[in-house]
Amino acid sequence: MKLTLTTAQAVALAKGIAPAVSTDTGKYNLHSIQVETTGEYATFTATDGYRLHRITVPQTDIDPIPTFQVGGVELVGALLGTAKAIGKNNEDIVLTTDISDKVIATGAGVTMNVPIMNIDFPACASILDPLPETESGAYYDTAYLADIVTAAGYISGKKKAGKGYLDDGQLVKIENIHPKKPMHVTAQSVATGMQFHGVLMPRRAS
Repeated sequence: MKLTLTTAQAVALAKGIAPAVSTDTGKYNLHSIQVETTGEYATFTATDGYRLHRITVPQTDIDPIPTFQVGGVELVGALLGTAKAIGKNNEDIVLTTDISDKVIATGAGVTMNVPIMNIDFPACASILDPLPETESGAYYDTAYLADIVTAAGYISGKKKAGKGYLDDGQLVKIENIHPKKPMHVTAQSVATGMQFHGVLMPRRAS
């Protein structure tokens, strides 16, 4: 497998996917990021059991391999670490697989390893393609709601206040506000070609 990311794509991917990676290292399947590759895109998915973030990145020189899981914290660290090494230089970050069961992130002469995890990723495809459904009112965890909208903003891009109106490429779409079913948050960027799809479960009011 070979994936090539600009530093902007790498940083947006890392910051957009990180909130959904479980910090509980004992829950290996929730501590991972699933990577799916095709001839045209790479999709990264993470879930901590309560929320789910999926980010799609367009690719042109990809060498597809079967879907696999990698260490979530390690991948985020590798993306941010190589992006920092590149700085403002016009260089790309390349992700490749290694026969010793790891993903190698390379940028500006810096190489960082990400372990491939031999685990089953939680079944989540069924909640990523919902039928439109709304109902008046739902409660969400404040921090998680802020995280998912912020993560979507990393993909769509943000315009500073007072700099004119937002265009369609800087909008975040929220669907399925329901007290018992998952809310869906989507965004995309014309500039990077990346797409975001997040899922957040509601909480019951006490």
